[in-house]
Amino acid sequence: MKLTVWKHHIAKHFEDGTLITDAYPDIGSTVFTNYNFMVEYLKKDGRRWYIAELEVDEKEIEPYKNGYMATINVIRKPKEEFKYICLD
Repeated sequence: MKLTVWKHHIAKHFEDGTLITDAYPDIGSTVFTNYNFMVEYLKKDGRRWYIAELEVDEKEIEPYKNGYMATINVIRKPKEEFKYICLD
């Protein structure tokens, strides 16, 4: 079954050139499986973020016990490049 997940990364790495916005998330990265929970999680963190949406097969992630995060076990191209998410 196909799932949509979201990869997050702190904004400063895109803005200082450390990462490019068409980057692919690495194997072992944390992704969110629930968009609304991701937004709340990132708001609480207080930093600025970029996110990218990915489509994965449910067998390509290992869900966390919290029910809204997972580890991705493949390198998957995002549907679109990473973009800044306004959390205000």
